[in-house]
Amino acid sequence: MFYAGLIAGLAIAMQVGAVSLLLIEASVVGGPRKGVAAGMGVATADFAYAAVAGVAGGAAGAALAGHETEIKLFAAAVLATIALHGLFGLWRDPELRELDAGGTVRSHYTRFLAITAVNPLTIASFAAVATALSVDGASDMLAFVLGVGIASAGWHLVLPLAAGHAGRWVTPAIRRSLAIGGRVLVLAIAAHLAIT
Repeated sequence: MFYAGLIAGLAIAMQVGAVSLLLIEASVVGGPRKGVAAGMGVATADFAYAAVAGVAGGAAGAALAGHETEIKLFAAAVLATIALHGLFGLWRDPELRELDAGGTVRSHYTRFLAITAVNPLTIASFAAVATALSVDGASDMLAFVLGVGIASAGWHLVLPLAAGHAGRWVTPAIRRSLAIGGRVLVLAIAAHLAIT
């Protein structure tokens, strides 16, 4: 069951979506330390969802099954708010040449924990895992949850470290362009969620 957790954790963690884009941007702008904190926020949410999937099994998937529309609309609103807040911040100061990393290591962790917790891709992925999961006993459940946690933490450690170190060679103008592009992509993902 541990290996099933590793595979599920990597499959869910490595999906490129709004959270990955925001994580890369946070790492490039804030550096490896803040990026790793943000990544561990993502991994914590994955770990918590894996625990719910392991404990509740098919019941969790069934409970969420009838609420896809509400989950998607809520997540779209949250993602749109994040994207628009970032875009308006960049618009208010068009001469800004250096982006502020914004906040402490703890605030990066908390922000990405919250973003991942409401991400519909994460919720849908773990709901599918919960529906398909048949756990026999506490040791299997613990092995599955640990597998997911280790896989997610590993991926969300490597990704921000790479992006954070790459950010050292990125000029402020490129960082600003990445920030704008990333927020526009997150806004597009929110719009897609809202209309599908």
